[in-house]
Amino acid sequence: MSRAYGTRAPNKRFVSGGLDSIPAGAQLIPTGVKKEYDIIPFHVYHPNPHNAITILRNKKNPHDWLVCGWYIDTFRAGGDVKGLLYKQVSSDADKEAVLAELKKHDKEASPRFGL
Repeated sequence: MSRAYGTRAPNKRFVSGGLDSIPAGAQLIPTGVKKEYDIIPFHVYHPNPHNAITILRNKKNPHDWLVCGWYIDTFRAGGDVKGLLYKQVSSDADKEAVLAELKKHDKEASPRFGL
């Protein structure tokens, strides 16, 4: 049996909580910001292969990287996707792991841990 076009799976629910619904320790990366960065993100798998930290490379300056963090959810307002929510990389150990992986990929990497 197939679902009708435009209906959600029963285990998925739409929540429109606005900016107040962003969890503590999370950051919103608006969809407009992504225009400044490469389409394909760089992922650091830390602390295990199931937890990938998303990192975006700046299109104009290839050594500038935006460390988004661990993906949490899509942020919607009025039914439209306005951005993506990420748990920020905040501990020094996690930041060092990200920097070590970035340096393997880009020796002159300059990461930014948030907007």
